[in-house]
Amino acid sequence: MLETVNDVCINAACGRTLPLRVAHCPFCGARQIAQAPVLEKAVAPPVPRMPPPVPVAPPTPAPAPMPQPAPQSAPAPKPVPPAPVAPAKAPPAKPAVKGSVPPPRPPVRLRTWLAAAVVLTGIWFFNKPADKPASVAEQVEAATALAAQCDLDGARSALAVLKSAKAPAAQIKRLQANISKSAAACDRQQQRAQAWTALQDSVSQALDGGKPDLAATRLAAYVKRWGDDPDTLELDAKVKVALASAQLDLADACLARSDRVCLENSLIAAERYKRPELAARTQTLRTALSQLLERSLLDAAPGAGQ
Repeated sequence: MLETVNDVCINAACGRTLPLRVAHCPFCGARQIAQAPVLEKAVAPPVPRMPPPVPVAPPTPAPAPMPQPAPQSAPAPKPVPPAPVAPAKAPPAKPAVKGSVPPPRPPVRLRTWLAAAVVLTGIWFFNKPADKPASVAEQVEAATALAAQCDLDGARSALAVLKSAKAPAAQIKRLQANISKSAAACDRQQQRAQAWTALQDSVSQALDGGKPDLAATRLAAYVKRWGDDPDTLELDAKVKVALASAQLDLADACLARSDRVCLENSLIAAERYKRPELAARTQTLRTALSQLLERSLLDAAPGAGQ
């Protein structure tokens, strides 16, 4: 319920004009309340209620020594009872309409899943790829590769599997031939490895003993039986350096004796090995041979002894 406020003090003893719209008079303190209440909203009950009487504050002496005559306030109008208002019926709430949604599907039953599984299993068994010659050929190729790598145990195991699977006889026979051929090659390869280890030891002993000719003979016998490879070529270069060094040592001895023929033959033998490691030493002996030859020609010239 709202209350209206007067512009003049409601107290008849005070009756002063209020400078502002206030709820209490600043001069006498009387509460400024309108006589007619204003209702914001009517209430549903049919019987109207009478508004309470406006309270009037008792007269209080004015604080000023000489009170001024207060004008009489206008008589308050009689309250008019509000007309009964029938309560408005609220319309029934309608559910919020959304976009059309299809009804949810019923869950798939277990027997449906089982039936689908049975059907798929039957299709798989009906279309299952059988062991074809191509797959057997691939197994034969894989076993052949193992045999070529000297994995004879793995190749023989694959052969046993093919026999138990009743593979074609032609494929089994082919794999057996490949295993036999690889077994011979692997055996030879093993023998070569053993012979190479023995050759390295024997060549090292001959070179350490100052017998490069013996080392060259042993290396030549190995190459004749097993053939050349990068390892034998490297060892051959080492042996040739030793042989050329021996010929240069002999050339030094010939130069010390001033034996021109011996010196020249030793240099020719050393140069046949074509070892760049000994090029500087060979050139020095060549220069010494030229000087020796000049001295021999000067000594043989007529009148050289006069």
